[in-house]
Amino acid sequence: MSHTLTPWRSAALCAGALAAATLMTGCVVAPAEPHYYGNAGAVVISPEAPPPMQYEPVPVAVAPVATQIWIGGFWDWSGGRYVWREGRWATPPHRGDHWVPREWVRGPRGWQARGGHWERR
Repeated sequence: MSHTLTPWRSAALCAGALAAATLMTGCVVAPAEPHYYGNAGAVVISPEAPPPMQYEPVPVAVAPVATQIWIGGFWDWSGGRYVWREGRWATPPHRGDHWVPREWVRGPRGWQARGGHWERR
């Protein structure tokens, strides 16, 4: 058995390696850009006013878990533009807590995001 590569065998190996590399790069799973439903301690400022709120129906009539509430979507500032973040079901950290939605308030440095947090009753 010979271990020398003929031109045809060399080309076939290169083509196979290229095909495998191409398939593997198509299968790379990258995590989605993280976003928070609150400010998570960060100050979010935009130079322009946010777009009007979008209508977002609650996806099901009943929460998946009885203790969860629906948190509606909101406009986030990311990458120099507004991005819509869809609503989600969430469990309050304490019984009776309610959700204070994010709002955008005009200030001296631009539009600042406020809210997006749980509040005790």
